[in-house]
Amino acid sequence: MADAGGANRIELESQILCSALRTSWAENDAVGQVKSCSELYQLFPDLVPDLRPNQTELPRDLYAVLNIDRDVTPSVVVAAYFRTAKKFLRESAPKEHRLDYYRILDSGFILRKPRLRLSHDLIVGRSQLVENKHIPDDGTFELIEFVEERPAQPMMVTTQPIVQQPLPMLIELLKAAQIIGSAEVQALTNQMRSFPEVPVSDLVLSAGYVNENEMKSLHLAEFLLSQGKIDIGQFCVAMYDERMSGIRMAESLQVRGWLDTQVTRYDK
Repeated sequence: MADAGGANRIELESQILCSALRTSWAENDAVGQVKSCSELYQLFPDLVPDLRPNQTELPRDLYAVLNIDRDVTPSVVVAAYFRTAKKFLRESAPKEHRLDYYRILDSGFILRKPRLRLSHDLIVGRSQLVENKHIPDDGTFELIEFVEERPAQPMMVTTQPIVQQPLPMLIELLKAAQIIGSAEVQALTNQMRSFPEVPVSDLVLSAGYVNENEMKSLHLAEFLLSQGKIDIGQFCVAMYDERMSGIRMAESLQVRGWLDTQVTRYDK
């Protein structure tokens, strides 16, 4: 079971930053918006994909679809979604205006989910900040005036190799099972740096990368690998079985003949 304290602290800090972002965005405060975006991006780089080359079409602002302000509470989002959907169904036929109807459904779904809403806010906000020339064209969350005023950095005569810190075994397993990629690894690394007292498993659970049963299987895999009872390839296959077909990892290992049935007690 995840430590609620650690998860709650991350959630609280995220809510404070999200509130600051949405308030500054609603008030057209570019400085505050960029600062909030920058801090949130440090914690959640996995929620903000890189800008596509030659991207010209701006991502859709879903707040406009529901006709609400950007800093409204979740309950207002839900009310606006139902109001907009009902109004559309009274005045239009979904079959004839399918894309418009799907757009309303997408808006309600995305803005009601905290992580999806944050991802939307960062992506849409970034595009608008780039368009208004507040941040560089590459989407870096840094005010252009500060970038231009910064003195040029001198060339380094010699370079030192970058020392890569080893990742916790749990993150390595998530990577090996292709549950997370490089962006998620960076997010977890940044969060470990910001919240060193919070267990990595809590960070993973709060991000929603796995559920609690899958986390138990990951902990079991850590033990089995450390004891040499399975190898990483067997783990990946068994973890895939659990995520795709609902068969617990330990059961998959046993059915495939890779694990002795006496080890089942560790998966409780």
